[in-house]
Amino acid sequence: MTPLDAVDRRLLAYLMDDGRLSLSKLGRALGMSHVAVGKRLERLVKGGVVRVQANLGLKRLGLRLVAVLMEVDGVEALERLKHVFSECPRMLMLATLIAGFNLLGLMVAEGDDVLESITTCCAVRDYPGIKRTEVYLIGELVKPGYLPLRLAERRGGRAPCGRECRLCSRFKGGRCPGCPAVEGYRGPL
Repeated sequence: MTPLDAVDRRLLAYLMDDGRLSLSKLGRALGMSHVAVGKRLERLVKGGVVRVQANLGLKRLGLRLVAVLMEVDGVEALERLKHVFSECPRMLMLATLIAGFNLLGLMVAEGDDVLESITTCCAVRDYPGIKRTEVYLIGELVKPGYLPLRLAERRGGRAPCGRECRLCSRFKGGRCPGCPAVEGYRGPL
């Protein structure tokens, strides 16, 4: 574990408030040179304490959040599902749990039709190795206001989970835009 000193905590607080602050502005706020701030920040990044990334305002993009609790049958299935779901462009967070439900996914959907797809036909519910699920539609994202969403590059006809959107009746009928990682995706991502 890397301990954070008081200067690290102040630096991180400034960056959490505005990640685009220049090293010069940070240096003035912290009472140190921009070179010293840069070295401190580089140490935090190299140490795996900080990752600089763009986070998106899901509300501004009209995206919905859904939490999926899964009970996975055994260690092998859990490892396989961790790999499969970590490749899903709609998966914002994936975590193991120490409980009856042993896997948690926080997913994003482009609207109600996609929410229905996530919970029915291209659902985590019917993936091999999953014994049971509970799905919770998230109302208001209170904190944080921005989350990391991977914008997928279009590649081929098969989604990272192995499904083929072009063969799905919901996709054919215009009730789902398909997977953001698949050629032919018809959504905003």
